[in-house]
Amino acid sequence: MTAAYEAYPRYKDSGLPWLAEIPSHWEVSRNGRLFAERNETGFAELPILEVSLKTGVRVRDMENLKRKQVMSDREKYKRAVKNDIAYNMMRMWQGAVGVAPEDGLVSPAYVVARPYPDVEPRYFTYLFRTDAYKNEVDGYSRGIVKDRNRLYWEDFKRMPSCTPPREEQKAIADYLDANAVKVRRFIRNRRRLIEVLDEEKQAIINRAVTRGLDPNATLKPSGIDWLGDIPRHWRLFKIKRIAWLNPSRADSFHLRKSDKPVVFLPMERVSTAGEVDAAERRPIHEVWQGFTYFRRGDVVVAKITPCFENGKGACLSELDTEIGFGTTEFIVLRPSPRVSAEFLYQLTQLAQFRLLGVESMTGAAGQQRVSPDFVANFVVPVPPADVQEEIVAFIRSETVKFCAVIDRAQREIDLIREYGTRLIADVVTGKLDVRQAATVEATLTAAGAKPVQPKRTANIHFRRSVFAAEIVQRLHQEPTFGHVKFEKLIFLCEKRCGVDTGSTYRRKAAGPYDNRALRSIDSQLKKQQWYEARKGDKGYRYVPSGKAGGHSEYFDRYFGDVASRFDEIIDIFRTAKTDQCEIVATLYAAWEDLLAKGDHVTDDQLVEQVLHHWHPSKQKIAESRWRRALVWIRAKGLTPQIGDDAPELVEEVE
Repeated sequence: MTAAYEAYPRYKDSGLPWLAEIPSHWEVSRNGRLFAERNETGFAELPILEVSLKTGVRVRDMENLKRKQVMSDREKYKRAVKNDIAYNMMRMWQGAVGVAPEDGLVSPAYVVARPYPDVEPRYFTYLFRTDAYKNEVDGYSRGIVKDRNRLYWEDFKRMPSCTPPREEQKAIADYLDANAVKVRRFIRNRRRLIEVLDEEKQAIINRAVTRGLDPNATLKPSGIDWLGDIPRHWRLFKIKRIAWLNPSRADSFHLRKSDKPVVFLPMERVSTAGEVDAAERRPIHEVWQGFTYFRRGDVVVAKITPCFENGKGACLSELDTEIGFGTTEFIVLRPSPRVSAEFLYQLTQLAQFRLLGVESMTGAAGQQRVSPDFVANFVVPVPPADVQEEIVAFIRSETVKFCAVIDRAQREIDLIREYGTRLIADVVTGKLDVRQAATVEATLTAAGAKPVQPKRTANIHFRRSVFAAEIVQRLHQEPTFGHVKFEKLIFLCEKRCGVDTGSTYRRKAAGPYDNRALRSIDSQLKKQQWYEARKGDKGYRYVPSGKAGGHSEYFDRYFGDVASRFDEIIDIFRTAKTDQCEIVATLYAAWEDLLAKGDHVTDDQLVEQVLHHWHPSKQKIAESRWRRALVWIRAKGLTPQIGDDAPELVEEVE
């Protein structure tokens, strides 16, 4: 896949075993000649930054994590100026390094490196994250044990790095940045395909498990809102009436000191498709205490987020050993004679089982779990044994084709990631010359990606529906997603992406809000057969229609250049509740109003605006929540700027 680019015309020996030859006009420089350490404290007003292994340096999420200690110790945190390189001393060997996107504060456990004028920090970040360089970092790091090794500044500055001329550093970084965008787009499109196929597969499971296979069967009311009518000869049971939850290990007590190896299942060895990798074995005496016990024929269900929502679980009817153990994040169900293990597993794959389970979760953010009580008392339909067998066989035959396409799409994602990693390593070490490369479309096309189409003009209402459909595509399965949250995210995505969809937002009770635009969007989504808004007891939900996902090619065409900013907003607000979205959107709109007047915006001004110059309903929200939200907005880098391109907000006339 890298054959489209040629090597440099001449090379020389770098003198470094890990680097081998480099282009003849490149140099090898110690990092101390490229960077100076920045060790400045006392800038408590700046936002907190952190280093992610996946995305580099980013603004830390202060809302979803407990950061009381951080807030009190800001004076001790180091300042990183925009375009500085920051790395985590303990995790640099894993690639925990990146370029600061804005001025901010980093932990004292980080090192901040200020680039000299002839240094393009983006190029060196790519270099530092290659496998070869990370191995060198490991050698220069110091500590008592390997996992606690630290790369101190004194050692970092001694490390050698290949150094192209400044203009070439920039050209390489620009090329790799452009390539990264296209790779992300390719992966995003494949993930959309997987989502659509998963939804179709889920619809088959839901229909078969709740209605059976006979379209002419006589039905009866179930008395359960989400379930509706069921075949007349089926029965309803709580799961605890058809299965034992977390059964006792007393039947295997005599084996507790045995050296016999049995299957051990960490969470990562169970897939969302119900597949089990049973390769890991451990002696029984090592796992008897402190792990979850199960037997062949049991069903396991993940209870922790996000594994539960994703459907992680399995039927263990073909377990390699008679008994086994696994992570404590599993709930074990042992089927009674009323239900087969395979059918019980399909019951745990019902969409409503997951959705209602998420609503019942308790625990701290990121560590929420479904309780055994929810599982035990969840009511499910149970057909006769022969019908259960027919349904399981039908689901297997009908979903196998979806699984094959999903597996192929996942393999393509893995391959394109491998390609990206290899390409970066070859380019930053001079194995490939990309100085004149203007595009990577040919390479991605060879990998199966469609070339990006040029933008075309389109009716603004259609463009708006495409923009909105992408939000629905990403979030329609989230329990918190409904009409009001949808409108807030349209507003915020438009603002942050600089997109005008022709909406006119007003200062309504749930404002900023454009009810007419939302009705138009719902109409367009239904007309295009993408999604349909259906009203239920808990508000509106969006249901995929026959052409769900069909908007994707238009989204790439019209909004591909802002896709990364769009992704950020979706990720930030994916699990946020409606009132949280309302608070942020309202503050953002009020902030823009004050900026447009040329005001120097203060927190007091913003709170005054939302409490006394919007709708009276805003006063129902405590002032302290508004102020906490302002801290969060700054921490997430969501503050509006003068000149943001977006629709104008107008006063609501009562």
